[in-house]
Amino acid sequence: MEYRRLGRTEKQVSLLGIGGGYVMLLDIEAGTGIYQRAAELGVNYFDGRYGYTSTMQRPVIKQDREHFIVATKTASNTRDAALRRIDEDLAELETDYLDIFYLRAYNQEMIDAHFAPGGSVEGLLEARDQGKIHALGLAGHSDLSALARGVDTGLVDVVEFPLNVVRRDAFDDLIPACLREDVGMVIMKPVNVGLVPAVVALTWLANQPIHVMAPGISTMEQLEIDVAALDRDPMALTPEEAAVAEHWRQKMDTETCRICDKVCQAVCEQHLIIDWQIYHNVFQNELRRLGVEGFLEYPFAPWVRENAERTFSNTLAEIQACTQCGKCEEVCPHHLPIMDILERIKEEQASLLEALRTTGWSEIYEGSESPFPKRVLESWISGGKKRRS
Repeated sequence: MEYRRLGRTEKQVSLLGIGGGYVMLLDIEAGTGIYQRAAELGVNYFDGRYGYTSTMQRPVIKQDREHFIVATKTASNTRDAALRRIDEDLAELETDYLDIFYLRAYNQEMIDAHFAPGGSVEGLLEARDQGKIHALGLAGHSDLSALARGVDTGLVDVVEFPLNVVRRDAFDDLIPACLREDVGMVIMKPVNVGLVPAVVALTWLANQPIHVMAPGISTMEQLEIDVAALDRDPMALTPEEAAVAEHWRQKMDTETCRICDKVCQAVCEQHLIIDWQIYHNVFQNELRRLGVEGFLEYPFAPWVRENAERTFSNTLAEIQACTQCGKCEEVCPHHLPIMDILERIKEEQASLLEALRTTGWSEIYEGSESPFPKRVLESWISGGKKRRS
């Protein structure tokens, strides 16, 4: 495993990390197993606070706390709320400190709120002085110029943002700002929510000026594939590999939502959270990856089984409410065929719902000790409404 200096934090971070958005769908024992195997393979960056990922990580990081770089995050924009979240995470992880604490920032307004007097940045600076966190971070996937503006304050140590074969807008403002300020760069969505093969996506990304990439991990097999993709010397792409990466860039260019902050939602007659529906709904992405039969057979956690039918019923109802006005396509700067994508998703979800209702799949395992994690309900399972409010 290659390690890189995480900017001015001076921490040595593994080139591959683990994002928590998909491992959280597993039961605690299976998730812990993935984190343990990752540690054995040299992974030391864990991006957390998704479902029960803190519980999954806890026994692993205790084995050698100083070796691991553990990050959590919040969208709270006041000093007091940020401090409360930090204390909650410390308790869940049973640790004395968090290596990185990110503030979610999707647009300029969120940056303004975080850095305002009495804002969350004040809380993070206070927590850093107390030793509760070691690095102040920003994380966002929409307006990356907002993150760049935060970096320019000189207060930010690490930034987490999307970069992949298809989406490259970070090169415009954000990456140059991070290089100027010696800020650590952590990459989310490195395999474009599974739309680009890992062997293509991760090797391309490893040749960019970044420090760690944190793909979502659903299975032990995915973990092994990701590690193997980066186990190479030299890391530089061959001309043939560069051509393959360019092929995938062109192929997925009009299938990849860039999560423009509310651009399409603003003109939608039904005010759908379109980027959520077509790109980063975790349940839908797993359905696309697995297919209906694979979804039914997959070892999801009991809370997922309990809530899958309700979740898909809600998202399908929202899609079915679409009036097909086409206004979202007119304003999409990347010319995505949104109507076609929504139609495909509608068919996939309708097929799955029929199967869920006829097989009794959603029944809870007896003796389950993992109730539905409230924070998931509050963030993405309702269609991302609170995330974007």
